[in-house]
Amino acid sequence: MLVVVAGGLVRMTGSGMGCPDWPKCFGQYIPPTNISQLPVNYKTIYAEKRKKKIARFADLLDNIGLTQQASELRNDDTILFEQNFSAFNTWTEFINRLIGAISGFLVLGVFLCSWAYVKNKKWLIFLCGIQLILLAFQAWMGAMTVATNLTPWVLSIHMITAIVLIALQIKIIRVARGEAARTILTNSYFFKGLLYFGIAISTIQILAGTDVRQLIDGLHGHVSRENWIVSLGSNWFFHRSFALAVLAINAGLFIVNSKRNMRLTEVNWLMAIVFLEALAGMGMAYFAVPAILQPIHLVLAILMIAIQFHLTHKINCTKKS
Repeated sequence: MLVVVAGGLVRMTGSGMGCPDWPKCFGQYIPPTNISQLPVNYKTIYAEKRKKKIARFADLLDNIGLTQQASELRNDDTILFEQNFSAFNTWTEFINRLIGAISGFLVLGVFLCSWAYVKNKKWLIFLCGIQLILLAFQAWMGAMTVATNLTPWVLSIHMITAIVLIALQIKIIRVARGEAARTILTNSYFFKGLLYFGIAISTIQILAGTDVRQLIDGLHGHVSRENWIVSLGSNWFFHRSFALAVLAINAGLFIVNSKRNMRLTEVNWLMAIVFLEALAGMGMAYFAVPAILQPIHLVLAILMIAIQFHLTHKINCTKKS
């Protein structure tokens, strides 16, 4: 979750391109603090480096059949734009990467420790291995996100992978704790079906929000903050309208939990988070997208879907005998 928070702060401060290369930052393990530490033509240098990475990425996309996306990357010169050096942006992004690196070492440690259960929980080792592979893929996608200057569809894959990682981590915790941690509920198939539907809707909404956030990035510096929302068009209206579906489904879970006396306290937390998420969204819509609400909105969305995933593992449906 700390990685998500750090990523949200990076987006809030516009620091996504604070380091124009990866894994180093301006070619250094410890980034510069002043522009005087960089070559005069640093923009040209790092634009050329990113151009080579984009070319390799486009070749890979061609090889897996994504020719249209490859062509778009090759022909979009705007993604080679280099922003002016800012020590604040550079160090914000660098700290985000440090947190990501710590996360990586922890995931590696979990995988190594999982081998202690090789006799009775081989499934746990497999899940921890998948988590390690996915995290490596996520790191690579982070590099591609930087190389392509936050291209929307690349950013969306980055977000989807983060959601899958959260779901996988919850699954690992459940397997490690064992079935004893599972709540057995009678005739709760409707609740669980609604819960899975809610996860699908929440994922769509998060991706729509990522798209809206990318559009806002494009407006930054060209349109006044007060006019951002009205300039977003259909993408914003979809995201706003789809929020009603998210609210309705989670309200349905809350009602079923209460009426059937299921006693799932997590559902109460879920409803509270969805309510706060709606307030944060309204705050951004009506108060010119305050910067402080952007990471809060993202973190609440991730907490929402994390609780939903947790609930799917907590419930074991049985029929009445």
